[in-house]
Amino acid sequence: MQDHIIYLSLTGNIKVGITIKKRYYKRLMDQGAIKSIILAITPNRYLAGKIEKICKKKISDRTNYINMLTNSFIIKNINLINIKYKIFYFILTFYYKYNIYLYKNNKITNFIYPVIKYPKKNNIKIINFKNKYNKILKEKLLGIKGQYLIFTNNKVFNINNHLGYSINITIF
Repeated sequence: MQDHIIYLSLTGNIKVGITIKKRYYKRLMDQGAIKSIILAITPNRYLAGKIEKICKKKISDRTNYINMLTNSFIIKNINLINIKYKIFYFILTFYYKYNIYLYKNNKITNFIYPVIKYPKKNNIKIINFKNKYNKILKEKLLGIKGQYLIFTNNKVFNINNHLGYSINITIF
């Protein structure tokens, strides 16, 4: 029974998501969002999930990780405020009986990631240490975006996919 945020973000596409209020910024950075706006705040996870399910009829809840990693977007100048109002009124058609309030602050949060060079869209190579043949990587680190480390030769490493692994990094 904690407050949850329903948000819209620009990751590799426009997406809807939910998170516990105190983890909002961490969640967005983990997903590689470059912009975000709060749609609504609910008093519990259940109601937030119901709202997200309705929003998914109009906007995806998935991150297009290829677009996110290559920093390429189909629509560059997305107006999150306009989308926020359209989605909110769409939600109200389903949940008019609940006390759901549009979050009045239209502050757009922007994120910048330390990336020297993004990989090429059509040639990303995912590094997977779960594969017994791929244990050593000798590449230059070019940046960090979301849960990914970006290396030379279009190689990317998903940190969250390797939780529990012991990984040594050597700096030359």
